[in-house]
Amino acid sequence: MLTLTSCEKAEVPIKLPPRGNTSFVSITLGKEFEKQAFYNLKDSQITLVDNNCWDLAFEAAPFGTKITLNGGKDMYAARTNSKTFFKTDKPDTFNYKWDAPCGCFDSLAIMSNSSFVYIIDRGYLYTTDRYFQIKLLSIYNTQYYFEYASLTNPSIITQKLVDKNPKKINVYFSFSTPYTNLDFEPNKEDWDFCFLKYRYVFYETTPITKYVVKGIFINTSKIVVAVDSNQKFEAITPTYANEKCKYSSERDAMGYDWKVYNFTTGQYNARTYVNYMIKDKHEDFTYKLHFLDFNDNGIKGTPKFEYVLLK
Repeated sequence: MLTLTSCEKAEVPIKLPPRGNTSFVSITLGKEFEKQAFYNLKDSQITLVDNNCWDLAFEAAPFGTKITLNGGKDMYAARTNSKTFFKTDKPDTFNYKWDAPCGCFDSLAIMSNSSFVYIIDRGYLYTTDRYFQIKLLSIYNTQYYFEYASLTNPSIITQKLVDKNPKKINVYFSFSTPYTNLDFEPNKEDWDFCFLKYRYVFYETTPITKYVVKGIFINTSKIVVAVDSNQKFEAITPTYANEKCKYSSERDAMGYDWKVYNFTTGQYNARTYVNYMIKDKHEDFTYKLHFLDFNDNGIKGTPKFEYVLLK
């Protein structure tokens, strides 16, 4: 069952596959991952949204404070030394940072406990309205309250309230549609992982390389994931998944390297020998999953995978 939206969501649950039966899934996200897809293993439900329809994600829990960037658009944020908006025609002179893929609070570009103005670079997709400045005013149990302005006309200040939603992981905001309620994310109990673009930094290179990758973030409130390439997919048993695998709750536990670029063919090949054990935190469900392909008739952007409900 497939649900296609721009930044709106509609859901139609379907029947849970029997235990032990293999589910085969193919999701078309576009050659450049134009879409991001929330996937629910339990009922095979997919929710597709436009990958570029949001700029900022706000942690939606009552005590949530994290604000993250849409790294898939190559976004950055720079903290200034000013507590008031100002005019500048040199946005490239600031010290920009990015979010770590893990989503850890101390590794985010925007620190929500800061009273300073941040410059937001929305990425190379924008020739106009690329840069904004933003200041967080307060965080309540039910809302985020902030203000923003352009760099060239800082006297025009817009104040914005973004409502939290305890049923969600994140709520979203876009500078392109600031008056639109971006309520596209499924409720947190209704998805397990999300295909999307995000930034990964290769610190081992000189200089470091910042690269927008096509990968997966997991629903950290619902599942934990183990990665294993020692056992063949068909041979993995519930006992093996439970006793031999080390699970992680980090957002990028499934990551992007379930595929690898083939320089000879110019295509991505799935690493079919890499297996993912996915354990539900709240229900007695454990799945095994591996990827079969990343192409459709030679065109990249269509992840294909199979998974089995182990227990």
